[in-house]
Amino acid sequence: MKLYRPLLWFGGAVLFLAIAPFLGSETLHPTNLWDPDTLGYRIFWNLRYPRFILAMGAGGALAVLGAIYQNLFRNPLCEPYVLGISSAVTLGILVGEIIWGFLPMSWPSMGIGMVAAVLLIIFLLSFASSRFGTSSEKVVLFGLGINFILSSLLFLGLSFQSQNVGGGSLRWFFGFIPWIDLRMALLFLFGSILFTTLMMVFSRALDALSLGDSVARTLGVSPQLTRNILLLATSLVLGLTVSVVGTIGFVGLVIPHLTRLIFRPATTRALLPQVFLLGAVFLSVADGISRAILPPFEFPVGVITTLIGGPLFLLVLWRRN
Repeated sequence: MKLYRPLLWFGGAVLFLAIAPFLGSETLHPTNLWDPDTLGYRIFWNLRYPRFILAMGAGGALAVLGAIYQNLFRNPLCEPYVLGISSAVTLGILVGEIIWGFLPMSWPSMGIGMVAAVLLIIFLLSFASSRFGTSSEKVVLFGLGINFILSSLLFLGLSFQSQNVGGGSLRWFFGFIPWIDLRMALLFLFGSILFTTLMMVFSRALDALSLGDSVARTLGVSPQLTRNILLLATSLVLGLTVSVVGTIGFVGLVIPHLTRLIFRPATTRALLPQVFLLGAVFLSVADGISRAILPPFEFPVGVITTLIGGPLFLLVLWRRN
């Protein structure tokens, strides 16, 4: 049974991916998907399918980021938002909306988000290494401190802007998969896959860092240089992801643990594609549920991932102990 368990989970993941685009307030009949004159055809191919593709890319990217951070900092409780990058991105986009009127999920907002992420990580690495060296523990602690400060400023800005921020913006702050053009969605998915592939190149270094800096040096890996490169690369991807879908919790935290429990990968190279698949399934299904619970109202997908991810995380902890 243990030999077939990964195959069963993989088959289940593919089945959920096939079902996810059909979840929503409007029931779609499969026969209408190939007739351009029907409403179901337009709903599926112009609205749900691009959104489904975007959810796959964002879920896969967040799950891979979580797996990398957990290895990089040797902390099973790390997730992509632990260093405060999401707060910096969201705050930057909010400031852009207040001052220049840039809407979330627009090209200017994406640019602001990526710049904010890179500036924060450069500041964090410079500040932490100036006194203590770029050790994983100090980077995480300084990141948590910065996160508290930026979160306070973010809520202050939200309070100031609350009378002017529309429902879409508020949903985005709590995690929201937008209706998007198919080309944009495919570009995002391709970028997420490309990022995962590039991170697999660093899998040996990540495995070495997970054993500690001293062991990594004996294996020919420079801990400080490798950590800085990976943090800069992941901050760019996280900045772009948060700019598009907001802050979606528990994907980067629970999916790497669930993947290790199910597939038991021996190396990071094997872990990352499996994490990407489960992350894509998790977020796309959660997005479908957010549309189907109380139509035509849509819940922020971050709320759904937290409601599902919390019990899943407790289950993973229970199974591991």
